[in-house]
Amino acid sequence: MQNVELHLLKGNEKVLVVESEFNNLNTGNYVRLTWLRQVQDKQVLPVDDALIVVSSDSGESDTLEQGYNYDDLFKGYYFSNNLICKPNRTYKLKIDVGGQIYEATATMPRPPKIDSLRLDSIYGSSGKFNSTLPFIYFKEPLEEKNYYMAKVCYDASNEPKNPCEVIFPKGHWGLLLLDDQYLPAYVNGINVNLPSMPKDDFVQNLSGNYLAILYSVTPECFAYYQALLDALKSDGGVYSPSPANHPTNIKSDHKVVGFFHVVSLDSYPFHALSF
Repeated sequence: MQNVELHLLKGNEKVLVVESEFNNLNTGNYVRLTWLRQVQDKQVLPVDDALIVVSSDSGESDTLEQGYNYDDLFKGYYFSNNLICKPNRTYKLKIDVGGQIYEATATMPRPPKIDSLRLDSIYGSSGKFNSTLPFIYFKEPLEEKNYYMAKVCYDASNEPKNPCEVIFPKGHWGLLLLDDQYLPAYVNGINVNLPSMPKDDFVQNLSGNYLAILYSVTPECFAYYQALLDALKSDGGVYSPSPANHPTNIKSDHKVVGFFHVVSLDSYPFHALSF
């Protein structure tokens, strides 16, 4: 892990942005490549000429294939169709963009298991229904060191894509990070419908079909998201963290931001009614 320090881009300077997820369900394993936007840029600039290979310590290898969504804003995705990812295996990412090489390595953690889910409601001061809260229940093995991430995602379709549809422009709620240092042996209900921004109090109302997702993540992944959330909470004061500095597990001689995410997960479907 290394910290990335970014400043305003100069001239035609380019910085690669890497988004990715490879999971134990092998649903929608992908890498997305874009160029960091200049201040004057109004749209995401996808990278559509990259060679991306992901390999495992068991000898498997897959060259990712580029895929598109109907909306041009969501180009830049490369999907893995052949690699079967499994817990406890180590995976290596290699990206070649015009001869510039970017590499990362990560090991998939043990998958978590959601035992059950309960729906509750928040009511405002007037007694009017405000939002639905899904609470998940799961066991936490105290003999292991674990880091978790949880969120709610809109269940957009039945296609075999990522459970939190990465190329669907809806359904991105707040992120819950959990260090098992503060968890009991059994997590007896924890809310995963959080505000979309750390500074917000508003919790989005749920209506329709959703997935509550519990990820088991690496310590590096936990640190990456914690740094991003800390940056979003920053008020710009002297003692606030700089939003330009965050960790990455991607190594290169060239500037790069983002993370190679290798995670394991469990999802729990539920239906919420709007009142």
